[in-house]
Amino acid sequence: MSPPLRHNNRYLATLALAVIALLLSPTACRAGWWPTVRAKSPTAFMKNEAGVSGILGLVLHQISPYLLPVLYDYDGAGGKQEQLTGAASLLLSDPAVRPILAGNADLESVSALLRSPAIGVLLDGVDIGQLVLGTGFKGMLSTLIDSEIAPPVLQPLLEQTGPYIPYIISNYYGCGGETNAFFDAINSVLTNPLVEPFLNDPSALQSTASDPALLAAALPALYASVVTDNPRMYNWLVTLPNQCIVDQGYIQPVAVILTEGTMFETIGENLPKLVDEYYNTGCTTAQFLAFVPVFLEAFNLPTAEQTNAIFQKFGTTPSGEQVRFTQPFNGGPSILQCVTPNLAILTSVFAIG
Repeated sequence: MSPPLRHNNRYLATLALAVIALLLSPTACRAGWWPTVRAKSPTAFMKNEAGVSGILGLVLHQISPYLLPVLYDYDGAGGKQEQLTGAASLLLSDPAVRPILAGNADLESVSALLRSPAIGVLLDGVDIGQLVLGTGFKGMLSTLIDSEIAPPVLQPLLEQTGPYIPYIISNYYGCGGETNAFFDAINSVLTNPLVEPFLNDPSALQSTASDPALLAAALPALYASVVTDNPRMYNWLVTLPNQCIVDQGYIQPVAVILTEGTMFETIGENLPKLVDEYYNTGCTTAQFLAFVPVFLEAFNLPTAEQTNAIFQKFGTTPSGEQVRFTQPFNGGPSILQCVTPNLAILTSVFAIG
């Protein structure tokens, strides 16, 4: 059995130094984390003669205020010492995540980090809902956001929504969410052939996100590939405790931030009401996911044609069931019945009726 991480402050300090020492070790150098150091001796390295003081100083300066808190919180959430060392070894052997430890995080390296088996080792048996509410995780998340890895058009939104992310993650687990299902779904998106080009070339994401017409044109194919035809993402979404998560209160402020100044602003402001009445009336997530392609198609049509598209066209579940706007689904109500109390809100986006 491993010793408790929080046995005393001296132990925590020793472990923190051990983590830093691991980053400075010959193993790290051989793995290529600090490529300009390879020809230098460890003594020269520690004397700051290797020309990497800027990178190393940046890394240690950024993480040092949060290292002890996150280790303490990790132990309190059920983490073990051998998990930390096992995850560190896996990360050091993965060249795809090197930019993160080198202080040069980008979308591609963060994607690689999320796909790394080190994450599974690190989080196995850990109460993540508790861990993310600690000072350490919040500080590291803030540091990552401040590193401006997102395209400029998305960076302000990331900065505004960042403070809510730990609480949303915690609520996900509080509502019964599972770690493996989440990462399985996320990784299926990160390796999607339609998504990978944006991760490899952030400028493409920048240009698409800043062009509403281009974004609207790309969404139907992207949704089909990422959700409908992707069992790992679809199965996660269809079982996601949406109503429980939204009712905790942290999704709405994020929705308001994301929709501010857009035609979806009213929907963002009223999201809890929309979600509650949709599910309380008896409609399901599967029903909604199947009909999303119809909404996306209608959104790109002239206003005069939107009503006909929504009422006449149908969506299809992965199992082949048809979902129509006005027809009951699997013995339950129709989507129209579930959104009728909020039609005035929805008509701010679509011409319905």
